[in-house]
Amino acid sequence: MPTTTDLPSSKTGLQRLLPRSALGRGAALMGGMFLSIAFLTRVALMIQGRSDIAWDVSLLGSFGFGLWYDLQAACFALVPWFLLTSLLPAILWRSPAMRWVVATITGLYAVVLIFIGVAEWLFWDEFQVRFNFIAVDYLVFTQEVVNNIKQSYPMPLIFTGLGLLGVAAGWLAWRNGVVQWVCGGNAAWKHRALPVVGIAVVTVGIANVLSESQLPLFKNEFNRELAKDGPYAFCAAFWSGIDFERFYRKLDQDKAMKRAKELLTLSDTPPASADPSDLRRLIKHDGPEKRHNIVLISVESFSAAFMSHFGINFKIRSYLTPCMDKIADEGIFFTNMYATGTRTVRGLEAITLCVPPTPGQSIVWRREKNANLFSIGSVCRDRGYDVSYVYGGNALFDNMSSFFSNNNYRVIDRLAKTKNDVTFENAWGVADEDLFSWATKEADANHDAKKPFFMHVMTVSNHRPFTFPAKRIDLPTGTRESAVKYTDWCIGDFLEKSKSKPWFDNTIFIIMSDHCHSSAGRMELDVTKYHIPCVIWNPKLVQPRSFDRLCSQIDMMPTLFGWMNWSYTSRFYGQDVLSPGYTPDRERVFVANYQKIAYVTGGNLGMLKPKQEFTLGKVDLKLGTLVPDKSDALQSVLDDTIALYQSASWLFRNNHLGADTSKP
Repeated sequence: MPTTTDLPSSKTGLQRLLPRSALGRGAALMGGMFLSIAFLTRVALMIQGRSDIAWDVSLLGSFGFGLWYDLQAACFALVPWFLLTSLLPAILWRSPAMRWVVATITGLYAVVLIFIGVAEWLFWDEFQVRFNFIAVDYLVFTQEVVNNIKQSYPMPLIFTGLGLLGVAAGWLAWRNGVVQWVCGGNAAWKHRALPVVGIAVVTVGIANVLSESQLPLFKNEFNRELAKDGPYAFCAAFWSGIDFERFYRKLDQDKAMKRAKELLTLSDTPPASADPSDLRRLIKHDGPEKRHNIVLISVESFSAAFMSHFGINFKIRSYLTPCMDKIADEGIFFTNMYATGTRTVRGLEAITLCVPPTPGQSIVWRREKNANLFSIGSVCRDRGYDVSYVYGGNALFDNMSSFFSNNNYRVIDRLAKTKNDVTFENAWGVADEDLFSWATKEADANHDAKKPFFMHVMTVSNHRPFTFPAKRIDLPTGTRESAVKYTDWCIGDFLEKSKSKPWFDNTIFIIMSDHCHSSAGRMELDVTKYHIPCVIWNPKLVQPRSFDRLCSQIDMMPTLFGWMNWSYTSRFYGQDVLSPGYTPDRERVFVANYQKIAYVTGGNLGMLKPKQEFTLGKVDLKLGTLVPDKSDALQSVLDDTIALYQSASWLFRNNHLGADTSKP
């Protein structure tokens, strides 16, 4: 076993560059480990995403910029090493015990870094991106996420493997003399001061000057994601607070409000007042209103691609949704609808409030201003409806309980139920069939009380670990496809059982997705990854038809209210797409991720990004292609995009989205 305190004495060019202090040598060791594992992680993700990335010269850019961000992240990763060792007495550095300390720290670093690499592999497998705000959001809800991980992956085996790798890393560092080399460096205080000051200056400089937004655009967004560093991306998402007023391109406020009012006012929905800042519209219908019960089912991660009606991956997925395919032929089937976001919390915002997505966190999360808002629930409640939200998991997740309770919904979730109400559950909640059993009991109780009801039911089974009761379908548990088919079976079972209920003949069912199962695409913001199915169904009340024009998730409930002949003063940005006023020139959708917010209309796309940046272009919603175009012809699209998002942000920030319709 080597016992020397330094590398061989011959002074090669490389050795002259190596640090002489013990602290610096340890930093070189830990930093080298970080960069090596970061590189191997990038290679692994490249292999995993081989069918999505572009195999061209831009891949060199992915690794080149990736190394730059890895170096930045490595500086942060070295901070614990400096904190642990900068104040140690020099005599301790020379002691045998210090070698054990360095070997142990080496093993711990290896375990943590390899664990992050494994986590990145699993995260990419689920979302096709490096760590982002989704990872940050999930970190807040430790119980659900930890249970989900335990049920989805062989964690004892993974932890055992990580432990063995950590031991191996420490042993190899000792066996090959690296530990002795570190401890044999100069440990005098004056030689340790310079590395400490240096890393502090560099780390603070990186934190204040550099950002992930400086990463250039790639033609293929997967290649750009590959260029990121996972830990750095996670920290950037954690610290970034995004405010429209501060970070996005804007118009003069009066101009923005005036243009937004013009865009929202259709021929059959006149403005409520002449005030340009009052975007309310009068929804008027002749004749009596229909007083149907409403059951809205928002389905977890249900992409249009899963239904054979859309002809996508037909040979693979056509068998997954026999119920949805059947009811699509029996109701009003919206074939060209798009979700606003990439997570459930975004779907809930869009469905409930019918507004464009806000940059950063969903309104559902913004506790300081999200109570007593104008919502689909408040429209129903004004008509004497019982309004409830039924969720199979713990509604504390994603702030759902607080949001819906503060907007006067009754919340029925796992916490409100006993073990007798559950036949099966996993990390995210009860099986969908249990959820629909709860919904049936709520409908029965409202019918017995002779009270009309609006019930929003949110499914959870189509979520990793994709487990559910056995023998319900002909596929084994544990895969996305089997979970889709199980949820479809549960919807069909619920609707079939509802037919025997006394409230069925007077109940409208809406089945739609909260978001797609995957949001990553080859272009900067792939609109095709937001395509969702939606059906209004009850054969006794609805005449079958297919609505093929472009529409948004925020339009669904205003459209239903229009179909039911309801008159009210609306604060919704969503439109009744079945009305005569929704002409082809008014068709549009809103789509967004955490930072990028986009508006699509007439084959054109306007996208707003932080730092007042934007993208304009021609978009093909079938092919998922975007051709950049900043010609004067598209400047009006940019102005419309800004006006709609800026006005929505202003209304929310200034408390003008309240449920009191008497005030602008």
